[in-house]
Amino acid sequence: MVALLNHPRAALVFDFDGVILDSASLKREAFAALYDDYPDVQREAIRAYLGRRGGQPREVKFRHIESHILGRDVRAADIDALCARFKAVVAERIRVAPAIPGAIEFLSRWHGRLPLYLLSATPGHELREIVEQRDLARYFEAVIGAPPDKVTGMRNLLERYRHPAAHTVMIGDSYNDYRTARGNGTRFVGVCADPSASPFPDDVATIRNLRRLEAALARLSP
Repeated sequence: MVALLNHPRAALVFDFDGVILDSASLKREAFAALYDDYPDVQREAIRAYLGRRGGQPREVKFRHIESHILGRDVRAADIDALCARFKAVVAERIRVAPAIPGAIEFLSRWHGRLPLYLLSATPGHELREIVEQRDLARYFEAVIGAPPDKVTGMRNLLERYRHPAAHTVMIGDSYNDYRTARGNGTRFVGVCADPSASPFPDDVATIRNLRRLEAALARLSP
């Protein structure tokens, strides 16, 4: 492993939902539930869109659903109201969602040995509140939510903490996480519980959960 992880300026950057907490599907269901009263065709289109667009801010998802799927004029106040409804639905569920297998163990082993960061599309203040409540903040050098978008967030992280992109690894469960890594020149490991439904290109190192993360990192060339 360990050439990469032993580099003096190496760093790992984790997504949150679906990587640290088993909460990605929970959030997709909460999104979809807000449109349960709509006709089947629209509900199916919404679910299909949500299945493709993990790792994006909720405002972006609501704006797309309202404008492109439901054909509505989108006002900022409407998006804010939908975001508030969504937060109310998921807040308590997220606080009790189980950790992804191997996540806490990995964080415990590597905390203090190299810098670990959290980078999520969840609003920053909400993300930090959840991380504190779940007693996870102690593992991370920084907890970074939206805004900005993930690509910009990663760029800012690399610049602020002076980590070389070639020795930084993003661990994520969505194509947007992969795009974030590619857009910044960092390495990437994908997390996907069902490899047959992987959103990543075939050449991406992919694991079902974080129990095999060290092995996946060991396979990345230094």
